Parts: sequence; structure tokens; C-alpha cells
Amino acid sequence: MSNLKPTIVIIGAGSLFFGQKAIWSMNHLGGLKGGHLVLVDTDPDNLDRMVRLAKLAAETSGSGSTVTGTADYREALPGADYVVLSFSDRNAHFRKIDCEISAKYGIRMCSGDTIGPGGVFRAMREFPAILEIAHAVEELCPNAWLINYINPSAVMGIGLMRHSKAKSFALCDTHHLPHKKLGYMEMIGIDKSKEADFDMRIAGVNHFTWMLSATYQDRDVLPDIHSAFHTLAKDEKDEGYAKSRFNNYITAHLADVFGAVPTCTGHTKEYVPYYQGRSAIQEAIPPLSVFDCDERAEKTAEMWSTIDAYLAGEKPMTEFHEKLGADHATDIINTMVVEDGRNYFINLPNFNRDTNVRPVGNLPDDAFLELECTLDSNGPRPLPVGEFPMGLRAQQMLILDVHELTIEAIMKRDKNLLVRALAMDPLVNSIATAKVVIDELFIAQAELFGDWDNSEESTPTPELAAASAGPQLY
Repeated sequence: MSNLKPTIVIIGAGSLFFGQKAIWSMNHLGGLKGGHLVLVDTDPDNLDRMVRLAKLAAETSGSGSTVTGTADYREALPGADYVVLSFSDRNAHFRKIDCEISAKYGIRMCSGDTIGPGGVFRAMREFPAILEIAHAVEELCPNAWLINYINPSAVMGIGLMRHSKAKSFALCDTHHLPHKKLGYMEMIGIDKSKEADFDMRIAGVNHFTWMLSATYQDRDVLPDIHSAFHTLAKDEKDEGYAKSRFNNYITAHLADVFGAVPTCTGHTKEYVPYYQGRSAIQEAIPPLSVFDCDERAEKTAEMWSTIDAYLAGEKPMTEFHEKLGADHATDIINTMVVEDGRNYFINLPNFNRDTNVRPVGNLPDDAFLELECTLDSNGPRPLPVGEFPMGLRAQQMLILDVHELTIEAIMKRDKNLLVRALAMDPLVNSIATAKVVIDELFIAQAELFGDWDNSEESTPTPELAAASAGPQLY
């Protein structure tokens, strides 16, 4: 354990779903208290509010943490130990465009930020700035860990793996430990105090992850978990929110077919064509509903109102300290600082040179997967998982190819590669559909993209690709 307190830079401090918890963590987690938090955001009003909140939190907690804010990420990077990317340009606004145009052509995205046209276009909007920042990290704080927390997590991670020398990995909070493990234990009636006796092996491309095995005291309990989802599905009601609708039914249904249990069903159901409502024989549940973009915007507005109430003294900061908690990313950084032995799920390549471990034996070394890892100041080391069953292995490779093609298309600014990526996408049922959706989304978001070539021969450098991608958004 280091006695030095870290400097953590958050680029996209106005991303409230992470920003507030990061501020809380700097004042309550042992390895972060007394450290330096640098908040970066290009929206001056949002930056001002978050810096004021962070300073108020430090003052009322007595943590000794310090806070600065800037609109210039290059100003923030020198001396950084950890750089967390959590920005998004008008997230709900553009996801609504992506989802509504795609739905016109029968592509129903319940989340719209990872696979399908929504995932492709979100990567196009955000990755050029991610890569520009990564190159700045290489230059200004080469020993820092660059942590991507922006969807599509695997796409961004692949891009950094292919085009940056920064030390990096990517995160998603779906499998935060120990909460994920304890949830499955509770589901099948195992006392939570027996956590050490419960072992689960989960792997896959982010948002398309599967439990391949589960044991309790060396007994196979994967069938018990599978059966529990069937029981929950019997009385399942339509929850309304797109990502949560009929997830128990879909989990059990997919497990019936593939022999493994999906562990991120709110996203996984968007990766497969079965629930799109286009089949001659429909499933027993309604087709996917489209992501609730307006509700997301309303929730964000409510969160800003709460922050304003803290700043105005209308809500006591004791409530902030008592009600909020740590986040997947801040817990991971804390473990890297204090080396407390906790494991986490992290997105990274399917091979670790230090340990000579390939966690998933029948996927390539460079397959970018979400895997349980041990962790210390030297970074994550994935644990062995096993092999994917046939069928799921093919789907993993299909999705990885879509993600790899998305990054290649962005780097070359090549629409033909975008068409190829979407023509392979599980949600797209014709090349003509891929072309028309791409064309309409380019028109609807013309302010961001400028001109792209229709020839695969154009190969601008990463720096040129980033520089020509429109406004830098963080």
C-alpha cells in the first residue's frame, strides 16, 4: 500500500451518474481521502457546480481532499495518477435520434449505446476525443492509468488497445463485486456470509456477458440459477422501462437455448435478433421497446436540481454523505491504491503477458472481454474462465468483428466500412437497411461528422482523424 494520495482526473465531470459518486468517494474511501481531484468539463456552468459541490463535500467531511477544475484537459493531466473518461455530448438527445431513426427500419434498440446503429454512432461521436486525450496522456502523464467509462465500452477499449500506448482498461458497472455475486447467491438461497464458497465464472464482450459456470462448495449450481429465472419469469410484469422489460423471461429463454446464463440481460437482449418483432412466429413476450430517452433527460435534470439544492443550503450535506456511495470505478482505483485484495470485472484483452493466462480458451488473445480480475497498483490480471459453448462462441466473435470494424471505420472515416459493420450486426436484416440508416443518421447529425470518404483507400492518421472529427466533447 502506498502512502501517497492519488491525483484523479475526471474528464466529463458533468456526467452525473458517475461524477457525484466520484466526489463522495474522494471523501470516504481510505485510499482516496486526502487526494487531489481534478474535474474537467467544457460546460462552464456544469463545471462550476461540480467543483463547488466537491469543495463543499471535502469541507463538510474533513477528508483533506483538494479540488480543482478546468475546461482544458491538457492543463489537468500533468501529475495525474488516474484519468477517468466519463463524458458524452448530449447523450439523451443523440441516443433519441439514433433510436428513432433505427426504429423506422425495424431496428428496436432498448438502450442504443452499444450495439446496432446506436452503438456505432455513439462511438463515432466520442472516440475521436477519447483518442486525442489518450495521446495527451502518453505525452503529459505517461505513468497514469487511463480508465474508459464511456459506452460502447468494448469499442472504446478496442480503439485504445489498437491506437494508443497509454496504460488503459475499460469499465462497466453491471458486474460490480461483491454485489453481483451476492445477488445470485440470494436468488438461490445461499447465505451471503458464505460468499467465499460461491464461485461464478462470467465472461464475454461487454453487455453480452454470460455465466458459464457456478459452483457452491464444489456443487454445480448453474442449473439452480437458471431455474430461479424461470420461476421469476412466471409472474413477471411489464416494468415499462425499456431496459428492464421481461428480463427474467429473456434470461431464462436464452439460457434454455445456449446452456449459459446471460448476466446483463437489459443490454444482451438488444444484441440478438429474437426480440425485434420481425419473425413469422413471435416469442411469448412483446418486442423490445425503444430506449426511454426523454425519461433519461428528465432524470438528469432532477439530479442537477438536487445538486443545486445542496449548493444553496436547501439540502444538508449530511444527506449527501449518508445517501451516496462509491462507484465501480472509484472502488477499483481505491483497490489499486490500497491493494486490499478485492476482485473486479474489467474490460481488457483475453490474454495477460504477466501471468500467461488466456481466460477464455477458445477466443483469440486480443478478444476484448469483460473478465473478473485481481488488481493492484500494477493493474488488472484476469482469472481463468473456461470456454464458450458452440453458438455463443460464434456470437462473441460476430460482435467483436462488428466492434473492430466500427473502430476501423472511424479511424479511416470510411462509410463503406460502416456499412460492413452494420451489415454484420445482429439487429440489421439487410444491406439496404444498413445503408439507409447510416445515411439518415449522418444527415441528422451532420453538425458532428463533416465529410467521410466512401472509399476504403483513405487512411488518415489517428491524430488527423481526431482533429477532423468536429468539436472536442468532454
